[in-house]
Amino acid sequence: MAIYHLAVKTISRGKGQSAVASSAYRSGEKLYDKRYDQVKDFTNKQGIVYSEIQLPSEAPLDYLDRETLWNAVEHAEKPSNARLAREIEVALPRELSLDQHKRLLHNYIQENFVSKGMCADWSIHDKNDGNPHAHIMLTVRSIKKNGSWAPKRKSSYRLDGNGNKIPIIDPKTGKQKIGARNAKQWERESISYNNWNDRENVELWRKNWAKSCNKLLGKDKKIDHRSYERQGRIQFPTKHEGYYARKLESKKAGASKIVSYNKKVREHNRYLQFLLLEWQKAQEMITKLKQQIQKQKKPKKRAIFKEKDRGISL
Repeated sequence: MAIYHLAVKTISRGKGQSAVASSAYRSGEKLYDKRYDQVKDFTNKQGIVYSEIQLPSEAPLDYLDRETLWNAVEHAEKPSNARLAREIEVALPRELSLDQHKRLLHNYIQENFVSKGMCADWSIHDKNDGNPHAHIMLTVRSIKKNGSWAPKRKSSYRLDGNGNKIPIIDPKTGKQKIGARNAKQWERESISYNNWNDRENVELWRKNWAKSCNKLLGKDKKIDHRSYERQGRIQFPTKHEGYYARKLESKKAGASKIVSYNKKVREHNRYLQFLLLEWQKAQEMITKLKQQIQKQKKPKKRAIFKEKDRGISL
């Protein structure tokens, strides 16, 4: 049965990560990291069945080469704790073929990320262990029309509730300050160059992934991005089982805590469903009994006889 999993992560230099190394690992390629003067070689990594790069119209075509793309990202980010990329990890429906996985991901990525200006570098991992999934690396800095990287933040006029610019008032005169060449001065603020970090985006990406998958899945295999609580379902959620957890289980090296936990949760859910079915049956019986009692309480119509009907003559 198809499962829903979408996790949003950050690849950051502050966490000791490299965009080039991250891309090499996920794509199973050999890439040269210019910043650290190191070769990241993951060509021996197993289970990588497909990789692709998708670019917005503003991006240089050179970025179709992942080594060029992520070295350019590393060069653009100067701080020692800079955010380098955003990663979206999704579980792929086991009911679909590899070609369907490719089309599903390509269309979803184009619609939700590339069309907004992000460069996307993604790979499908499948070790035939029942856990096909994809890693989507996304750039976090916009690209200008000339192909250069835009700043992460920009200065903009601060606006009041009516959308008007707010003047800078000189406390000495009580009037608006005047700058060079008699230019009026207005309050300014630093804002994000794009809205990719808005919290609402994560909910939208999660919802759209479910919609994209459901277009290809049967009616009885639909997935839902909402929690069981939001769906109004009485059920305990399982935890996502990564490759390492399944590897421990398959090798019987001692079941991982996550796999063991999920087994118990599934057992509890089966028992919970049994109780719910029994409760539903009990409710139906109670409803029928109430209906029968209501019928018995209804007064019987009394027969009214006329004297002549009794055969009495006056």
